Amino acid sequence: MEQKKRATEAAPIQNLTGAKVRQEKDIEKVLDFFRYKVGTTLDCMFATGVLRNCITWYVPDLERLGLLQAIYIAKDRRTHFYAKHYSADPAKWVQVKTDAQLSLFGKG
Repeated sequence: MEQKKRATEAAPIQNLTGAKVRQEKDIEKVLDFFRYKVGTTLDCMFATGVLRNCITWYVPDLERLGLLQAIYIAKDRRTHFYAKHYSADPAKWVQVKTDAQLSLFGKG
C-alpha cells in the first residue's frame, strides 16, 4: 500500500510575492470619502458603493476613534430631510473648547 502524503507536503507552495499588501476594506473606503469630501452617509453610499447600513455602522466607530466628526446638520440634497454632514478633515472640525482643569478657589 502506498504511503499517503501529509497535508503540508501535498499542498502547493504559494507565491507570496504577488500578495496584496493593503486590502481595500469598506471602512477604509468610507474614511477616504469623508477625508476629501463633506457629505452625508447617503452621499457616501452613492460615491463608494458601500451599503448605507454598513456606513451607519462604521460612522460611530470612526467618531469614537477620533477620525470622523459631524460638521453640521442641514437638509440633504437628495431627500431634503435634515441629516448630519460628516468630515474626516480635522481642519473642518468644530472646535469645542473644554476646560478640564478645575479651579481650586472658584471665581470669586
